Amino acid sequence: MKIKKYCVDNIQEGMQLIKKELGPDAIIIQSRKVRERGWRGFFTPPKIEITAAADTAVMPFQAALAGQEQAKAEDKLHKELSELKQLVSRLVSGQQRREIEAKGPFYQWMQQLIAHDVEEELAQQILAEIHDKFAADNELSQEVVAIIMQKKIREKLRTEELPDNARILVFVGPTGVGKTTTLAKLAARFAFYQNKKVGMITIDTYRVGAVDQLRTYADITGMPVEVVMAPKEMAAALEKLSACDIILVDTAGRNAKNTMQVSELAGFLSVLPAPEIFLVLSATTKTRDLYMIMDKFSRVNYNRLIFTKLDETTTYGAILNVCAKTNYPVTYITTGQNVPDDLEVAHSEKLANLILGG
Repeated sequence: MKIKKYCVDNIQEGMQLIKKELGPDAIIIQSRKVRERGWRGFFTPPKIEITAAADTAVMPFQAALAGQEQAKAEDKLHKELSELKQLVSRLVSGQQRREIEAKGPFYQWMQQLIAHDVEEELAQQILAEIHDKFAADNELSQEVVAIIMQKKIREKLRTEELPDNARILVFVGPTGVGKTTTLAKLAARFAFYQNKKVGMITIDTYRVGAVDQLRTYADITGMPVEVVMAPKEMAAALEKLSACDIILVDTAGRNAKNTMQVSELAGFLSVLPAPEIFLVLSATTKTRDLYMIMDKFSRVNYNRLIFTKLDETTTYGAILNVCAKTNYPVTYITTGQNVPDDLEVAHSEKLANLILGG
């Protein structure tokens, strides 16, 4: 581990020096304002002292090559399985489509579901279940059919609120889905709306500035934050936050295809006592990629889902696809960047309305 201090005029200058000298994977350990010694310090603006660190250990070439080959093999297998599933689906879908089309007023709803990115096989299944139950009612109005559709979709959507005894909440997921912002929204809600004492832990030591980002939230809200560099440091961090009602754990975004990164993350989380682990997913991500992400992150033992960026898409069928295929509940959704406002407890009725284009 290489540690170095920089005394600069501003953060931007410091970031450039850190990236140049320590590399893009360097982390900021501490930053503070300092004044020049002597009488000159009273007449010049304060400087910023930044302490940064970089891991100088280099993985052996053979291990890196083996990891790459394993990742390629897993990607190839996943692609082959996906293609096989699509082939089977196409063989069956033609007959199902003809049957549903011949059965009256429900077929147009299947078209609407598919237009909103619901998988065709799932749309057919939903319509077939409705027809089996209401086949005798040939003169159902479109208003009644709409009510039946929403009820059926709500049954496929599993939403679940956070249990009252939840104390340690962890946020994992791929890069760019908004984990840290979502954590900040929940931290503010717990502290200001529920009057709970909130502490934060970050193990996001990959991104330059990630620790400072969370510390900024902590400074604004007055919440304590601990930085954990290795799994063995987690117990000490939890002890320092033992007086907190809720502890929120931020993690670095991981490439789902990088099995070593995900395994490293699993090592950090394995030492946490009874955590609620949220897999944070973007509603803008394609269904096939969501399945891949959920599969790769399964080794961290997540048990809940958060869907972000609902304000950045016009179709929400991917949420229904995921809920119908897996057994994980959606607990929160986010609808923008505003902290803490653009976050909601997930409710199946609202999600059903969105999926149906309401």
